[in-house]
Amino acid sequence: MLAEYLTNEIYAGFLIFCRVGMAMMVLPVFNSGYLSPRIRLVIAITISIVIAPLINNMPEVTANTTIMVYHIFSEIFIGFLIGSIARFIAVSIHVAGMIMTMQAALAQAVLFDPNQSAQGALFGNFMELMAITLIFTFNLHHLMILAITDSYMVFPPAGSLPLGDFADAAIIAFSKSFVIGVQLAAPLIVAGLLVNLSSGLLARLMPSFQVFFVIMPVQIMTSIFIFSATLSAIMMWYMDYLHDAFSSFMTF
Repeated sequence: MLAEYLTNEIYAGFLIFCRVGMAMMVLPVFNSGYLSPRIRLVIAITISIVIAPLINNMPEVTANTTIMVYHIFSEIFIGFLIGSIARFIAVSIHVAGMIMTMQAALAQAVLFDPNQSAQGALFGNFMELMAITLIFTFNLHHLMILAITDSYMVFPPAGSLPLGDFADAAIIAFSKSFVIGVQLAAPLIVAGLLVNLSSGLLARLMPSFQVFFVIMPVQIMTSIFIFSATLSAIMMWYMDYLHDAFSSFMTF
């Protein structure tokens, strides 16, 4: 009896770790390249141990291997979907950084982005690092951890996978992230448009004038000035958006 009880508890703990561990691999901030994989693993194990006593109706070990494999992969899949939709919500800051960099005529000034594992825009890398800092400062990561815990009430272990609902939520979050990205980059979009219109007008008035070599430094300095002046408002608005989006989606 004791051996059977311990086996079921270990199996239940492993299933919890599958969902939590996969979510930690995909959730924004926790999947950041700035965070060591060992620290991410320790966080996942700690959260699994803490929430394990709070979760009831965990499946028991059975002799049917197919059912056990289904339990494991369903938990991994649910954790992946929760983390993916949260990542779609937070990716708007990366979109805004790319647009800002292009409007500032700094598209060739790229740096390696650990979050994307690829070359990233100059403004985008800076804003992503600031967003990670502010998420921990405003305790928005608590909403992500709470979402993992509350997901067991909506998606019980060994239950059916709501693929249709997840697909709809992912499409809405992904499409809205581009809208939010454009809105975050609106000050530099307006500034870049005005500079380009001025350069076009100047080129028509003075065809022999080398407009490109004169306008580019002006465009860069103007964009950096506007970026510095509006950065605090942009990041605070982005934090409000994340709080509302995470609260509406992740606190089931």
